[in-house]
Amino acid sequence: MSTPLYDAIVTKVRNWVNRDESILTDSLVSNFLDYSADYCYRNLRIPPLEHTFVYNAITSETEGEDSILMPSDLSELIQFSKVDNQSNRTVFNERLSLFAMQDKDMIKNNNNFARKGRALVFEPKAEIGDRFEVYYYRRLPDLDAKYVVNQANIDAGLAVQAESGTEFPAGSGVFYTGTEVPNWLRDDHERMLLWGAVAHALDYIGEDERAAKFFAKQKEAIIELNNEETKRKVKGGSMVATYSNVAQF
Repeated sequence: MSTPLYDAIVTKVRNWVNRDESILTDSLVSNFLDYSADYCYRNLRIPPLEHTFVYNAITSETEGEDSILMPSDLSELIQFSKVDNQSNRTVFNERLSLFAMQDKDMIKNNNNFARKGRALVFEPKAEIGDRFEVYYYRRLPDLDAKYVVNQANIDAGLAVQAESGTEFPAGSGVFYTGTEVPNWLRDDHERMLLWGAVAHALDYIGEDERAAKFFAKQKEAIIELNNEETKRKVKGGSMVATYSNVAQF
């Protein structure tokens, strides 16, 4: 089964650049769209990209842990917190450098954390019943992603019967394929994605002046959306920032 929205934007890239498949292959256009999406995810800071990941509750087997792996789709951390078994929420509000976090001689307040590769290290150590949460800006699923074929998705209409695809159940001779996964960037703000992909395509074929024009259009659109979000955040009340009351050097 095809992915109609993704296939449509691939065609638009070729039409805008005015080159056929012999010049801009499917593989190339796919790369250009991925590069464009990556730039958007690294620079957009708006609600459609916000997400909260909730970890499983700490048990006797995981009690005492002092690090967690961050979600693989994280692009920027917004807030790290935990809810204990009494439903009390604690925000880890003092972010330290990894060096400071590991310095045994440094005086630390509670609820410190630092980043170490793909992990967050923190203190105090996890207790039974703690449920950690990471609130962050994320990267969305692949632009041409499809739902996996399983019973839940079949029941929900997210995987449909087809002539070929995934045999389900195994040995039944019945095949299914997943439908296209929604993607905000592709579905609701196509122009921003398209401008970046066209810029990469034009750069590829050596039309530098036109490429720069479309790169600029993508950047302007990102700035515009970020500015709109900044205005929304400060409306309806006073903006207050809090800081640690202990300066450490």
